[in-house]
Amino acid sequence: MLTKLSVSSIDTYLKCPKKYFYRYIEKPDVTVEKHSFTELGSCAHRVLELFHERLNEKMIPKKDFPILMKECFKDAVKEFDINLLQEETWMPNGQMSGMHAMRVMIQDYLDLVRGDELPSVIGVEVPYNFALNEKTIIRGYIDRLDFVEDGVYRVVDYKTSKDPKYLKEFQLLVYAEAIRRKYKNVKKVYGSYMMLKHGCSTKDYSFNESDMDRCKALLDERSLSISLEKKWTKKPSILCRWCDYRSICQDAWAE
Repeated sequence: MLTKLSVSSIDTYLKCPKKYFYRYIEKPDVTVEKHSFTELGSCAHRVLELFHERLNEKMIPKKDFPILMKECFKDAVKEFDINLLQEETWMPNGQMSGMHAMRVMIQDYLDLVRGDELPSVIGVEVPYNFALNEKTIIRGYIDRLDFVEDGVYRVVDYKTSKDPKYLKEFQLLVYAEAIRRKYKNVKKVYGSYMMLKHGCSTKDYSFNESDMDRCKALLDERSLSISLEKKWTKKPSILCRWCDYRSICQDAWAE
């Protein structure tokens, strides 16, 4: 049987094998609850996705970027729950409504692309799908893909996390491996987490052949663990309070 994995599903398994079992194997009929923090992050991603999609469709001078961004902002917000977007969220300068926070983040991004040389964005929500081995496929989407120069690319992932110190390179490593397989001329792949709540600052990586070998080894190791798993033991943590499967998880009352 072919196993289809992603960075997200692997992360789910590492945090709680039982949640992985519920989400990707048993798939019980439960009510999936929306949360303000996920709604905010998804909406911010959608604004930037629309911005670069439309920017690539036609030549727009920098002086008109604000007009385009406002249009993208309004269109993106329509796709999400406005009540959740209006709930308070953490920002470095203090708590504020999600809508206000999103305006701050998007303005910071706009200032960035107007002030610096605009990156050559060749794709947003770029799908990837590659065979790790005969039994496992790795798939997912990359928030943004930049062309740097001939044979050199940058994968960018937007984050609305509070603290960048918890970010690990694994996600970007997998993206880099996907790009290396997608384009035959790849000489170098850079990776960046863009911290939208922190003035759009970035946490950057430069990947070499050794890093790619390490990525392959990690994927092999983690996919093997999942394929051999039998117990699907749960790992109670503070994250349980937001889990979609809490109502059916054995002994959930004790957490």
